Amino acid sequence: MKTCYVFPGQGSQSVGMGKNIYNKYESARKIFNIGNKILGFDITDLMFNGPEEELRKTINCQPAILLANLAYFFVLNKKIDCSLALGHSIGEYSALVASNALSLEDAVELVKTRAKLMSKCFPNEKVEKDTSHMAAVLTNNSDLVYNACKRYSSPRNIVQIANINSQSQIVISGNNDAVIKAAEYLKNKGVKRIIYLKVEGPFHSELMKPAAEGMEKALENIVIKKPTIPYIANFTADFVYEPDQIKKSLVDQICGTVEWKQSLERAIQNGFKTFVESGPGNVQTKLLKKDYKGLNILDTTGII
Repeated sequence: MKTCYVFPGQGSQSVGMGKNIYNKYESARKIFNIGNKILGFDITDLMFNGPEEELRKTINCQPAILLANLAYFFVLNKKIDCSLALGHSIGEYSALVASNALSLEDAVELVKTRAKLMSKCFPNEKVEKDTSHMAAVLTNNSDLVYNACKRYSSPRNIVQIANINSQSQIVISGNNDAVIKAAEYLKNKGVKRIIYLKVEGPFHSELMKPAAEGMEKALENIVIKKPTIPYIANFTADFVYEPDQIKKSLVDQICGTVEWKQSLERAIQNGFKTFVESGPGNVQTKLLKKDYKGLNILDTTGII
């Protein structure tokens, strides 16, 4: 049975994440302990006990997601072999560890650096109440969303497509004012539901360019090997094998669009019918069940 492992990204976090497997499996405890040591503080305490406001902060959330994803992976992979790995945004680092292209220790260091760099890119601007720098647009009309972004984006007031997550969800990101204007335009064009996301900053937009530049430098000192298990990159939605191309993809995805829908469909086109979500929550499990009928989506509650 060829199984595709799917690693979730930011937004899947919740207080208590990973505690069940930490208590049950030595392999999971090892992952968390390595993370605590490299990060320089007890992130497991924050993950297990909160507060939620602190866990949601990018500086904490990204490494927490990485560790939880991989704790689940090293438990699940003893029972279900991984034949393909892909991860959503920060989840891509988990996928690279699963594919044997990146060591756990280097992944933690990179994600620690990534989170710090991205946190420094948050715009110093007023955010209107009940809005944010990112919004999920529930539509399948990507051309309409692209045109809205083009209409309201300027060099000093950016809005762009950040994620194409599914057949009915596209996320836009940028300066708060531009995101609001694009969202209102889309409502006027018939989009019935737009959800502002509870995030700190405009991820996957050009406002993250300093973070991308910083990650390019950080990756120069990291050894990435050719994956021994295939991996699909977010930015290209295609298989990537060469270490230099993997590094480039990790840099490109910081400012670029996460082509998640296309990535999942690339896996399906290559014969994968069995999927398992390796990480906290069930965001990706719900998405797969909703959009792709006939797939075998494994329920990890009976496995772990």
